Amino acid sequence: MNASWDGHYGSGKSELFFPDENLVRLMKRRMAAGGIKDPVTADIGCGSGRHLKLFEDLGITRIVGTDISHRGLVSCKKNFRAPLVQSDNRTLAMKSSSIDIAVAWGSLHYAAKDELPVMLGEIHRVLRPEGRVFATLRSFRDTYLKKGRHLGNDTWITDLSDISGSIVSFYSESEVREAFSIFKSCSIGLIERTIMGNLDQVLSHWVIDAEK
Repeated sequence: MNASWDGHYGSGKSELFFPDENLVRLMKRRMAAGGIKDPVTADIGCGSGRHLKLFEDLGITRIVGTDISHRGLVSCKKNFRAPLVQSDNRTLAMKSSSIDIAVAWGSLHYAAKDELPVMLGEIHRVLRPEGRVFATLRSFRDTYLKKGRHLGNDTWITDLSDISGSIVSFYSESEVREAFSIFKSCSIGLIERTIMGNLDQVLSHWVIDAEK
């Protein structure tokens, strides 16, 4: 798994610099709601760091990025000054109750389904009371990544070229709600788009806003 992601971040395709507009809306709404003016914010699975820049633009100064891939962090370090930590989502290298906002955007579905409760348990652990997590999970409606070898239970080893060999799990609405039931509250939405020129290739994500 780590080797495939090191390969991914060694390619130009992984160099993403613009934040996801859906996360921009969630973060701006959270900051506008008041409370902590400078929340400790963690990007869990930060990749090349595009959302670290978003946090900076929102005036957040207490930022940390984590990723399992050393090469991803090296790429990230070229562009951002935030502290970076090599860390597996199943054992986050953070103290308990130390984070106000956790972002896990496009990282949690790259694992077997039985690992999701472990990863969410870790996010729950590091969040402070009333802390917030903004996350995505791949929807069962997705057809873009659902290719390669099916392991059962809508979990695949994808053969998509830049992350070939990676495990990807796809979730139903009921599975998402069950997984996030450890949080005090949880709202979910669904975002979808197609590949230009190929309407059969659907990218489908659940978007989750949960509070500890």
